[in-house]
Amino acid sequence: MKSSHLLYIILLITLLSTACKDKEPETPGNSGDDIPAIATNTWLFNSLDNMENYTTTTPENRYDMDVVRNEYESVQLVIQTDSKKSLTIERSGDADAIEFQCRKVASFNGKYDVLVPCDNEIEPEGKIVRAWLTFKIKPNAETKRYKEVIRFKEGSQEYAVAISLNVVDASLPETPSIASVFGINPQNFIFSGLSEEGKIEKRKEASDLLLEYRISPYFSTWLSGTMKTECFSSPYDWNDDRTWSYLADKRFNRIALPSHGLSDEELQAMLNKARENGLLEKAYFYLWDEPTKTAEYEEIRSMADRIHQYAPEAKVLTTFYCGPTDGEYKDDLLATFDLLNGATSLFCTSVWALQGSETWADRCKDKLRPDQEWWSYVCMSITPGLASNSTAIENRATMWRCYKEQTSGFLYWVVNGFASVYPLRPRSDLPEGDGVLIYPGESFDSDKLCTSIRLERWRDGAEEYDMLMMYEKKVGREATLSLLNNVYKGPTNYTSQSKYALALRKNLIEGISE
Repeated sequence: MKSSHLLYIILLITLLSTACKDKEPETPGNSGDDIPAIATNTWLFNSLDNMENYTTTTPENRYDMDVVRNEYESVQLVIQTDSKKSLTIERSGDADAIEFQCRKVASFNGKYDVLVPCDNEIEPEGKIVRAWLTFKIKPNAETKRYKEVIRFKEGSQEYAVAISLNVVDASLPETPSIASVFGINPQNFIFSGLSEEGKIEKRKEASDLLLEYRISPYFSTWLSGTMKTECFSSPYDWNDDRTWSYLADKRFNRIALPSHGLSDEELQAMLNKARENGLLEKAYFYLWDEPTKTAEYEEIRSMADRIHQYAPEAKVLTTFYCGPTDGEYKDDLLATFDLLNGATSLFCTSVWALQGSETWADRCKDKLRPDQEWWSYVCMSITPGLASNSTAIENRATMWRCYKEQTSGFLYWVVNGFASVYPLRPRSDLPEGDGVLIYPGESFDSDKLCTSIRLERWRDGAEEYDMLMMYEKKVGREATLSLLNNVYKGPTNYTSQSKYALALRKNLIEGISE
């Protein structure tokens, strides 16, 4: 009896001492979130699924995912509201570790593809809110679980979702491990009322935006009546001091330099400047787009010789989808490597020319000499690709293909290739969505540029490319290919189900975390 009484006293003292202890500090936003246990008017989807199917799925107000530092992750949200009034947006989370952005999903040409930045409110379409919630894990984020609570309010009505982000001990590299170079048409912006400096800032906004997508952007102008291209990765002139500090941004994997409009003296001075700033190794010259005639090959060689007399180590990039259409090597795709040997060092082949065969990719790589690289590009309605005919997974699989085929670089011709920006019209001579990955904000009542959902999904694939490279360093290429094979076997054989694509990402994150 005495022993049981003593045991009771000990237990009571233990409980009291525990209750008196200070509570451990909670991560901001990780306290009770008072989110309803059962969702009613909100639906959450991963970034691959079609949110228009919300009426056939169960409402959700919680979402959980593993993430790494320096990564962007997004979820889609649909809210069925009680009115057509705008909702204010409130975020509760750790802003020191995670950046948050809410964007409204808008339509262009009948497709929900445009992501319009929201400030502090979002307007329903009818009584439906379609939103894209993006979380960027900062490089200094601690390894732990963070909870983000996002509330949408109108009067007495509130719709809230909780996103749980488990940050593991791994970081994507600041400089992407593959050169992904995307073109910007410097004239396809709405410039009304802007000074020359204002126009420069408008262009810089687009370049800055693409850098956030693991892209090395360049401004591209086709010289009138030719396929010659003048490409430059800076929004400023080459002899503006701001150029060299801008191009020193570590997010650039490669930088394009101009040549056509420069005198010999200016070309030499620019190359010297690039060398002095330690940027010549990253630099390339994109002189001609898709040559098809033997005479055009000779022009490329002549232009390359001019550059090489001042910088023998300078790289020239040439895109091509066929061999010469005339002369001794007519219709021989692989002859391009011989005809441009010594002039071109970055051979960029259209995946259309590969005919869906990885054997052709191997044959291209076999043609390379020392100090040469093989790149690839997509355009038109090629799948997997970036035009509107490609599925969400195909947008992502574009970079899975780059890893599997071991390309050193990936090129996309232009991100704002509209026929007109005011009014906003696509080109009628191109497949829907080809050359359109960003939109002018003015067309969607925003003062900021808008991105496409397709570009978001491509970035997920670009991040996975880096994860695949990190995974390969740990377990080797054979094991990495075995993992990738679960979702991507080749350019005509890959998964169509988002659950398998998400499983790949989860397995990669688990594999690269310390």
